[in-house]
Amino acid sequence: MALTLLYILAGLFIILLVYYLGIFAGSVFGKPHETNAKRIPVSVIVYAKNNCNELRNLLPVLLNQNYHQFELVVVNNASTDDTLDLLKEYTLMYPNVRIVDVVNNETFWGNKKYAVTLGVKASKYEYIVCIDADKKIHSNNWLVQLTSHFTLNKTIILGSFFYTKKKGLFNKFFRFFHTIQQMQSLAWTKISKPYSLNLQQVAFKKEEFYKVNGFISHMQKNLFMNEYFVNDASSSKNTTICEHNEAMIEVESLNRKDFKDFKKQQLQLLSNLKGAASVKIKLFNLFQFLFFVAAIASFVTIEYWYVTLAIVVLRYIILWIIFAKAAKKFQYKDLVFYFPLFDLFYIFMQIQLFLTNLFKKSKS
Repeated sequence: MALTLLYILAGLFIILLVYYLGIFAGSVFGKPHETNAKRIPVSVIVYAKNNCNELRNLLPVLLNQNYHQFELVVVNNASTDDTLDLLKEYTLMYPNVRIVDVVNNETFWGNKKYAVTLGVKASKYEYIVCIDADKKIHSNNWLVQLTSHFTLNKTIILGSFFYTKKKGLFNKFFRFFHTIQQMQSLAWTKISKPYSLNLQQVAFKKEEFYKVNGFISHMQKNLFMNEYFVNDASSSKNTTICEHNEAMIEVESLNRKDFKDFKKQQLQLLSNLKGAASVKIKLFNLFQFLFFVAAIASFVTIEYWYVTLAIVVLRYIILWIIFAKAAKKFQYKDLVFYFPLFDLFYIFMQIQLFLTNLFKKSKS
């Protein structure tokens, strides 16, 4: 019995090594893309809804981008604050700022995807970059770095981002969660059909948008505009990733209460994604969980405890090194120390979510 458990543990370890070294390590330790600035005009679509204060910070950074030709198409989705007045002031000062003022209607009341669609249609350039008004850009080379990935074949660019650092253990775990999630998404995107469960900025050629009729297939789903679009329009041939530090944007971290809702929303997104994205994620989480179950069972038998310990420690060291490199990319160096604790909690959290979702489906 003890030897059988050890063989099972070793087999699961080999499977995980294929994930860690064959899939994730290649993405994490791969050489960064060499910047090759493009001479293409770009339309930057900024979505805003009651974001007057955020726009005061974002618009100056956007307007000072080191880019030769671009326009800002700011989509004001029926804001009730001073957003529209602020935008009108900017249009008087900057000729490349345009407003798409969306008025609520019965069919698409407050619908972000409908509003952004109007922005895409109003834009005058073929290449589009989409970003929300509440995001932060920290470099005047953001647009140069992001659009440098466009080629004749690569017409959809997935932009990277990091979450704001805050005090407290929960914020650290939330950023750990983001790192693990993005590490998987970026790795799989580089070798197969792209997917994302959390995409905060995207760039694309208009023809890709119109090929799939924009957001029409998921227009009535309020959340995950970029994620559904990528699932519809992206392939391994037309999509690439921008991981350059200057192209990263900063996103406000969620609190504990919002994180619970976020996990539920991501489960719903995962069940709706086309292709093998759902299988890839669930299989990896399942293998990690089974590895720990086998390790605990093997320890209980005592007989080969030293071999079991060696396998478990080796697994931690390998994944710890890969995580440390990924965390550095996302400016999360402070998380490396917490890896062993958060890794264990993450695995059981994913299995809990998976079983909860499975149980709900069986009852419905």
